[in-house]
Amino acid sequence: MHRPRVVIAGERSGVGKSTITVGILLALKERRLDPQPFKAGPDFLDPMHHSVLLDRKSRNLDTWMFPRAVPGLFERASEGAGISVVEGVMGLYDGYDGRSEEGSTAHLSKVLKAPVVLVLDASASARSVGAVALGFQRYDPDVDVRAVIFNNVGGKRHLDMLRDSLRGIECLGGIPRESSIKLKSRHLGLVPAEEDLDRELYDSIRKIIEANLDMDRLIEIASSAPDMAPSAPLIEPRPAVARIGVARDEAFNFYYEDNFQYLRDAGAELVFFSPMRDEVPEVDGLYFGGGYPEMYAEQLAANQAARAAIKRLSDEGMPIYAECGGLMYMCRGLSTQDGVRYDMTGVFDAEACMAGRLQALGYVEAKVVRDNVLANVGDSTRGHVFHYSKVLEHGAEDFAYDLNKDKGIDGPMDAFVRNRTLASYTHLHFGSCPEWARTFVEACAAYDRPAGPARR
Repeated sequence: MHRPRVVIAGERSGVGKSTITVGILLALKERRLDPQPFKAGPDFLDPMHHSVLLDRKSRNLDTWMFPRAVPGLFERASEGAGISVVEGVMGLYDGYDGRSEEGSTAHLSKVLKAPVVLVLDASASARSVGAVALGFQRYDPDVDVRAVIFNNVGGKRHLDMLRDSLRGIECLGGIPRESSIKLKSRHLGLVPAEEDLDRELYDSIRKIIEANLDMDRLIEIASSAPDMAPSAPLIEPRPAVARIGVARDEAFNFYYEDNFQYLRDAGAELVFFSPMRDEVPEVDGLYFGGGYPEMYAEQLAANQAARAAIKRLSDEGMPIYAECGGLMYMCRGLSTQDGVRYDMTGVFDAEACMAGRLQALGYVEAKVVRDNVLANVGDSTRGHVFHYSKVLEHGAEDFAYDLNKDKGIDGPMDAFVRNRTLASYTHLHFGSCPEWARTFVEACAAYDRPAGPARR
């Protein structure tokens, strides 16, 4: 299969690869190439920007969390696309640790056999950037670093000096210093695109990219990627056997698009709703992702009917799965950064509060120590954590996960479990544990509401 594809990587975090990638995607869309976007690593926010601007949903690819699923997920999402563009994570070679390549953009580029275009920050530098480019190109000869893009260029003379500094690698152009085109950020990363969708800003980014990058050459590089062998099939889809309500609004929007597909393939019909505004739909199970419940705590607390219904459904044994922000919502109360406390669902007898600094970040391995709606004792999987909140006063709540690092709710212990409700700080991609998606759907299919639900 011929799949034109390219990886946009950075020398490190903060060099502008997210903004440049968005501009490239929009320029490719303008050329009617129907680009398929991807994001290396576990980040939720960059894919949101890709998805809201394009006709295709962005997908995450992570060679540490779910290495075996990467080729198949890439192949399925790229079907019919004119070109696939992968935005890297952190620096090109940054991954699980200082020795392993797992989880790095470089490793992903090798798995996909995709050429790499490296974004280099040229501010406060000139000829030395050529040495940086050469080092990145030679660090791992199996990584196909094909070209560079200079960011924060001071002018034509500066760009000429930068070009002249390169040895054996081409330059696709230089992006001038232009703070007005930077995407907005806050404590968990970029501000979600849907929250403040400024079409003029994005159009400005596209125009700057088109004016300063050789897009024709970038497309040629992507088209030069070698053919790919067909990958192993993913989960065999089956007809819907259960309806699962998915909390999706401004407060809960950290979801992997492929998680939805894994659930659908396992037999779920997904029903999206807002815990801030809606009633809880007639479903057989509930799924709460992460997000920003602390920013919308007042609105979540105000929807007393939804909070009461979720507590009642949990008490009745409905399967409920919640991650990070969802965990906070499952607690008795949530205190914001300014110290104001709001009532949450009370499914668990615990208090969540925002801390003044990052509490946990990074990959984790989770071993199951208590049966739950996703897995059984002895099962294990990989995930990641990223949160500024902490859970206090959790009393005698039981835990389902024992993590390999002290990044859980209480040290290595993570994932409250009560009745058929599971709530953890650990984010999961079902590519690492597809059978967990099937287990959850089957638990939902087996659930009988007291009123006797009608199956669809």
